[in-house]
Amino acid sequence: MRRLAFVVALLAVASAGISASFAAVHHAKTLTFAERFAPALELLAKR
Repeated sequence: MRRLAFVVALLAVASAGISASFAAVHHAKTLTFAERFAPALELLAKR
């Protein structure tokens, strides 16, 4: 019985983590090349 409760709790935590990661990917903003690398390009230009 204890093992069953542990498995159910583990599955609940795993499914919550998976759904949260899918939600994060869905809401993530896709950055353009300039937005993603602008800080690095500015540092290289200052050298």
